[in-house]
Amino acid sequence: MTDRGMIGAYLRSMLPAVLAFAFSGVYAIVDGFFVGRYIGDSGLAGINIAYPMTALLQAVGTGVGMGGSIHMSISLGRGERESHQRLLGTTLVMLLGMSVLLTVGLWFAHPTLLRLFGATGAVYDRGQEYIQVIILGTFFQVFSTGLAPVFRNLGRSLFAMAAMMAGFVTNIVLDATMIGVLGWGMYGAALATIIGQGVTAVLCLGMLVKVERGVPLRALRPALWAVRRILTTGVSPFGLTMSPNLVIMFVNLGAVRYGGELAVAAYAVVSYVAVVIQLILQGVGDGSQPTMSRFFGEGREADVRLICKLAYCIALGASAAFALITVLGQTWFPTIFGASADAIGLAARVLCLIVAGYPGIAVIRVTIAYFYSIGFDRYAYVLVYGEPLLMVVLLLALPLLGLGLDGVWLAIPCEQLLMACAALLLRRMAHRSAARRAKA
Repeated sequence: MTDRGMIGAYLRSMLPAVLAFAFSGVYAIVDGFFVGRYIGDSGLAGINIAYPMTALLQAVGTGVGMGGSIHMSISLGRGERESHQRLLGTTLVMLLGMSVLLTVGLWFAHPTLLRLFGATGAVYDRGQEYIQVIILGTFFQVFSTGLAPVFRNLGRSLFAMAAMMAGFVTNIVLDATMIGVLGWGMYGAALATIIGQGVTAVLCLGMLVKVERGVPLRALRPALWAVRRILTTGVSPFGLTMSPNLVIMFVNLGAVRYGGELAVAAYAVVSYVAVVIQLILQGVGDGSQPTMSRFFGEGREADVRLICKLAYCIALGASAAFALITVLGQTWFPTIFGASADAIGLAARVLCLIVAGYPGIAVIRVTIAYFYSIGFDRYAYVLVYGEPLLMVVLLLALPLLGLGLDGVWLAIPCEQLLMACAALLLRRMAHRSAARRAKA
């Protein structure tokens, strides 16, 4: 295949993944849009404070699904069909087991977690109403996020995108009906989300039965070696999905301390915008991963590096465009969520601050995808789990330097830019390590 043909094939695989992540990001803010309009600041703050628990469900699904699908892709690149089937079966069983454990665990833990995240009064009530329904729909959350990367690695990115779009449209229609027409409030918002995720999960399970109907039933018996591989690699995409939400949780705690409910409501709007952008940039990295993993399995290391460079260019270009859109829409975004006048003014100011970190997000997300595509899992761990740790340090330090609430907001782009520098340094170290390995 020529370079032009290879790049064309890569783009056809990557772009649907970016669109799927974009829909996933919009998915995350649809509830906020209707809740902000019909319930107000307490509803917005309640969803935002409860969201780390929703994110945990999605992160577990993504971690298991990505961990399994990365090794499936490598196995297919090496022509190891039986290994691919056993990895697929083990992935499905692990997704089911995690669904059961998370449902039981979060049902008993969520009241304590809400208080730990800083929820009190009306914000606590709204958050509990929302998260209880989400927890009961854990199966759909885990399977919808866990099966999407499987289809991307099977060369069916368009289907993965279509399945997510179907869930997204379902969620919008039901949100408008259950919140706006029936007046079901936070329960309606959560129920619409679960049903939408259920549509995606059912479509994916149905297609998987059709595509992999030749897989023997014995492949559904988990293999210890497959579990080890899935968990070793899955720790990185799990953290990559969870890390931005841990950051949201830590920033919420700082906002509560230095700015109260108004700051939390303003940051809810900011986080909705930021989540969409982060997910799209993550889509560039994760959409590039199947191609890089397959080329790595085939021993085409030069082509892996070429795809990585293309991903950097696309992600950085997108980050510049998003920065411009964010600045131009600084007052429009809070308005469409129905934020109060005071929250709009504060959110607009914060949006102008966080755009400085967008290029850092682009570099981090692509570099992490590159690392777990080529087996440098430990380097990926440093970046994934370094983000929330560095954020904690900055949130403790900057406000105490006399910056107060401004220190909370400035911590966001500072963390992203510092971690981007770390990503480039680790990438250079990885290249040197790979070169030494090749000579040996």
